[in-house]
Amino acid sequence: MESIKNSAVGKQDSSSYYTNILSVLFKDCPDGIVFKDKDSKYLAANEAFFKFYKIKNPEDLIGEKSCKTLSKENLKLVSEVNTAVEEEKQPISYIMNIENEKGIQKIYNITTTPILDKLEFLGTISIVKDVTHEESVKERFVLKHFQLKSLLENIPMLIYMQDKNLNYIAGTKPSFNFVNEGYDAFSNIHIDKTQSRIEDEEENRFVLKNNKILVKEKEVIDFKGAPHWYKIYKVPINDFNNEVTGIITLANNIDAEKQLNTQRETFVASLGHDLKNPTIAQIRGLELLLKGEFGDISLSQRELVEMVLDSCRYMNGMLSTLLATYRNNEGLTKLNYSEFSLPDLVMECVAEMIYVAKDKEVGISIKSTIKPEIVCADRVQIKRVIMNLISNGIKYAYKGTVLKLSVYKDTGKACFEFENKSPYIPEDKQKSIFAQYVTYASAHKEPGIGLGLYASKKIIEAHRGKIFVKSFTDNKNIFGFKIPFKIKADSGSKNACF
Repeated sequence: MESIKNSAVGKQDSSSYYTNILSVLFKDCPDGIVFKDKDSKYLAANEAFFKFYKIKNPEDLIGEKSCKTLSKENLKLVSEVNTAVEEEKQPISYIMNIENEKGIQKIYNITTTPILDKLEFLGTISIVKDVTHEESVKERFVLKHFQLKSLLENIPMLIYMQDKNLNYIAGTKPSFNFVNEGYDAFSNIHIDKTQSRIEDEEENRFVLKNNKILVKEKEVIDFKGAPHWYKIYKVPINDFNNEVTGIITLANNIDAEKQLNTQRETFVASLGHDLKNPTIAQIRGLELLLKGEFGDISLSQRELVEMVLDSCRYMNGMLSTLLATYRNNEGLTKLNYSEFSLPDLVMECVAEMIYVAKDKEVGISIKSTIKPEIVCADRVQIKRVIMNLISNGIKYAYKGTVLKLSVYKDTGKACFEFENKSPYIPEDKQKSIFAQYVTYASAHKEPGIGLGLYASKKIIEAHRGKIFVKSFTDNKNIFGFKIPFKIKADSGSKNACF
């Protein structure tokens, strides 16, 4: 300290003294370090400082009160800080932007600390840190934070986060009022939270305890006593140790969706009921015709009437299934298992479609190698699949070709498939052909809404089987399914949705 106080010490001697100290103590220090005397003259600095301040010759700085490589703004900032440090006798930290030799803007954090002998101000020592990367990361983080906050606040849905004590953390703008008061601004519904609180607490305890996602639809009551439906998603928030630290909740009012489903189910059920009566009348009329109540009919006429009667009975069975499905609040169909011959069922389906094939000028051949022939499945539903497949096979087959049907055994499963000559199905379309409402009928000038193959896939999957399609560039196409001969795990029935 005495060396700083001694004004007789020359510039070169003091500079050498501090340079020697710096070279020993801060040789490999990545931070810039500089000493100034009480008159703010530079006494010494390490190599990092000279590099940061773009000073090629250290002698150009030592003994000077200002650094010529700094801009006017930065010189003013340094001067103000030095004055404040001397007056307050307290360290001060500040940020300075300096363009380096490559023209890249660098950000430095500078802390200037007073050197004191008791209360006498002797000079300053400054430590300069390159914080360009840290500031850039901080800036990006802040930007991302505000972007996320803006996104979260403006999503048109109730989304909110709570800690493990269920204190509100953040969410979309209307979510705070929804959590605390039960008011859903999106749907203008004011839920009676006193009635739903117990169920909410049970849901939250489940997520926190089991660390699992909870998805459910639930009915809530508003303050007027009117019911409303919400779909709720509750997702656990985990830390790095996979410990639950909170819950994210997504809540969406589905009153309109529920109403639409109810209207659709009522319409389909009414339609099924209205179709059932004329179908029964047709069956009775055809049965009387076969009994000779209206006179004798020829053998060919009898065959045609029997075929039509089988179709009417099949339609009646389908309508009964449809009505039973919509009487079930969950929209599930009950599969009724029974033992039957799969080749005989295929023959029955062919008999009902033979005139359709003749009208399209398509022949039908059947080959069966299956042993045993008996399968245990829902006969009505499997017939529905076979009829759909045969109908499609005829619809798209080229005129004058043959629809080849096969019933066989493969890897312990009963299999049915058809092969026809029809337009090639690209691989991307093969993957989506069994999806709901997907149809390529219009491209071939055929009617279709894309439900037949979708329903067929659902039926086969409900039987723990698999439906498939294969298409070849030589215009050969194969559709079919595989099902177990018997589902041992079932007690005789199963519910499925299709």
